[in-house]
Order: sequence, then structure tokens, then C-alpha cells
Amino acid sequence: MEDYNSLADLHTHSKYSGLMRYMGLKFPDSVEEPEKIVRCAAKRGLSVVAVTDHNTIQGGLKATEFAKKYNVDVVVGSEVMTNDGEILGLYLNEEIPKFLSAEETIDLIHEQGGLAVCPHPYSPICHAVGDKIFDLDLDGVEVYNAYHRDGIVNNIALDKVLKNYHKKSFAFLGNSDAHIARMVGNGHTKFSGETAEDLYASIKSRKTSFHGAPTPLSDIILWSYNIVYASEKALFNSAFRKKEDNILKYQTTRFKKCLGAFCGMAYIGTPLPLLAGVAGNIYLKRKAKAKYKETYGI
Repeated sequence: MEDYNSLADLHTHSKYSGLMRYMGLKFPDSVEEPEKIVRCAAKRGLSVVAVTDHNTIQGGLKATEFAKKYNVDVVVGSEVMTNDGEILGLYLNEEIPKFLSAEETIDLIHEQGGLAVCPHPYSPICHAVGDKIFDLDLDGVEVYNAYHRDGIVNNIALDKVLKNYHKKSFAFLGNSDAHIARMVGNGHTKFSGETAEDLYASIKSRKTSFHGAPTPLSDIILWSYNIVYASEKALFNSAFRKKEDNILKYQTTRFKKCLGAFCGMAYIGTPLPLLAGVAGNIYLKRKAKAKYKETYGI
């Protein structure tokens, strides 16, 4: 039996991970510094961590600068949006364009010697590939995603992959899908060896396992608080100090900036983060139950 003695988290997000839009304003998917992700990976006892921001390798490249400082191997990656759902590209050195087919995206990842992984394949809230995973040249499938706290969609992924393993084999991966550093390692992949190169070989040979625990609701609430606080601060600076954040650049009127900043203060200064977190958790569970019924017809 293989001795899977090291841990890796291959799905995390930093402040380079892109923006959401609401009322003409931009809100970040994450505001975490890459260095803090690497530092937290070290604290959690990980040997390898990948930074996989949406449609960019910037966060991963930045994170590599801190690998020696914290004695953690860093894998450069990107969570690429394809026309068929999201694909994780790992061990990248060049950007992968978004909105190609899953097949084209995977080919581009492999052309640079990278690994192609499907994250949260049956997620009801993310852009998921679903059963198409069995038609793709994937190296691994994320059968455990700690950010999906419902306890249902991960089980669907594992069940589907196990039932089809005789037709299509993948490396079994567990990841955190961390959006703040303290989430890093909540889900993780176990492998033999210690280095990123050892992990690469383990994934290619399908010799990995997975483990983890659901991300605490308190971390989800803290993430939303951090997002709103960072956005409010950037709005205030943009409206009154003419100081634009390098990532949060607001091309809108001062009135909308002030309105956004006011709404942000109302959010973080009240129990709204807690209420939003609880409501979001209920919503996710309902969507997961609906996904289960859709998948199994019961």
C-alpha cells in the first residue's frame, strides 16, 4: 500500500482572482495576498500549495517568490473558464485563454507540460463540467472541495468517478478552494514524496488520495466581510482621494462610489455578514439537494 505522507492544496484564490460586478461596481472574488496563502500553507503542514486564480497565473507567479521563505513548494496554476465549465491548469508558465472548449483548454495546458484537473465537477453554484469529465483527457478530478459545505455534491463527484473508474481513471484530489488564507488546507490531497515534482508524478500515475473537513461557516462570513471592507476602502479612496487601487478600478460616478461605500459600511457595521452567511448556507444546501435529485432521479 502506498505511503501518502505529504499534503497539498491545489485550489486556492488570491487578490488576483478577478472581479464580480454589482450596480456597475466591481467586487473582488478574493482580497488575499499570495504570501499569506503560502504562509498559511506552511502553518497547516502542507508540502505543496497551488494558487489558481480565475483566468490568470499572476497570483501563482507572485506566490513563488515566497516558496523558499516558508519552505513550501508553490505550483503556478489558473482556474480557467471554458465553454463547458471550469478547468484547473496546474504547473503552468503561460496564461491560458478563457472561453475555449474544455478540450482546447486541456490541450493548451498539456502543451506546456501542465496538468489538467476538473474542480467541483457537479457543483450547483459554480460553472461545473459535469459528466463531460469522462470524455476529457483530464489528469485528475477534485472529488473533495472543502468550500462546498453541503456534504452532497462532493459525494456525487466521488460516486460518479468510482462507478466509471473502469472506463476512465483520474487522480483523486481534495482541495480547499480557499478564498481567504485561513481556509487553505481545509481540503487537501495526499501523495508520496515531498516536492511539487513528486506530486506531479503522483497525479500522473494516479497515486493520490484526499481528505479534509468542510470550511467553517465562520470563515465564509469572514470572507464576505473582507470583500466588502476592501471594496469600501477602495471606493472611498477613489471618490475622495483620487487614489485608484491597482485591481479595484472604479470607472463610475462619485455618487455611485459614495453609495457603494455607504452600503459597505451598513453591511460590515451590522449583523448582515452573519445573516448573509446563514442564508447562503441554506441556499447552497437546497441547491445541492436539487442537484442530487437531478443526478439520481430521487
